[in-house]
Amino acid sequence: MFSRDGVSTVKYIKAFNNNVALVNDHSGLEWIVMGTGVGYQKKKGDPIDEASIRRKFAAEDSTAKRPLVQVLDHMEPEVLDVAVEVVKNAEASLGTTFENNIYLTVADHLNFAIKRAIEEVDYVGANRWEVKNLYPQEYLAAQAAIRLVFDRLDVLLPKSEETFFTYHFVNGQQNKKTRIEETLKMTEVINRIIEVIQYHFQISLDEESLSYTRFITHLRHFFIRQFKQNPIEDQEVDLTIVEVVKSKYPRSYQAVEKIGRLLEQKYGWTLSPNEMLYLALHIWRLTNQPETE
Repeated sequence: MFSRDGVSTVKYIKAFNNNVALVNDHSGLEWIVMGTGVGYQKKKGDPIDEASIRRKFAAEDSTAKRPLVQVLDHMEPEVLDVAVEVVKNAEASLGTTFENNIYLTVADHLNFAIKRAIEEVDYVGANRWEVKNLYPQEYLAAQAAIRLVFDRLDVLLPKSEETFFTYHFVNGQQNKKTRIEETLKMTEVINRIIEVIQYHFQISLDEESLSYTRFITHLRHFFIRQFKQNPIEDQEVDLTIVEVVKSKYPRSYQAVEKIGRLLEQKYGWTLSPNEMLYLALHIWRLTNQPETE
């Protein structure tokens, strides 16, 4: 990594806390390194034991368009400590490995989230319910992160941070094919579909209901297939079943037809006959409204 002829060439420049430091290598490039004790009681120019380095980041990389050194220079050491603990706990609870850059991304986000919390600034309507149902495990990890911040720093982050931390935990997973851009698009489409249903039935849906959770889960699988451009090949649908559903649940099927037109016009997606049947049944459970002609 940094060693040359078996000898470490990493030289200490300064510490951000005991476990995070700025160093340079034999070519003069600066790195931010993480590891137990890498920044403890060292003087400028002291060698760093390479074995103690667990992660490294090029110092010229940026988070939110700002150099990493600048990000860390304006961060209290205890905030960085908590951010690292948040990420490690999330990795353990999710049973996954995050990409390296999530540590500093989360630290930078947490630093500003704390400032917003102190100023009592919140972002309402941050797609919390959709994200909660799309990524339930990551959402639980995000809630645990907020509790940890409160325990360690005595700062209660607003509810919107549950969504933002969930995004970080989804996007940071090396083995996660669905990226943050897809998550944002997913929530946008879900919101549009929910609006269609609520307007069609003139009701407000119960986001806490089991039917709502099942509906969001069903949509998530549909969206993932669309993103991968690998829709499931449907078996031929029995037309008798289609007619039964149309007859028994006419308003629900009409809502599905509206959703189908929306998806085709806005996103170029086509609902298969099976999808239309399943959605009609989900919407009937979701709305639980009397079905009339």
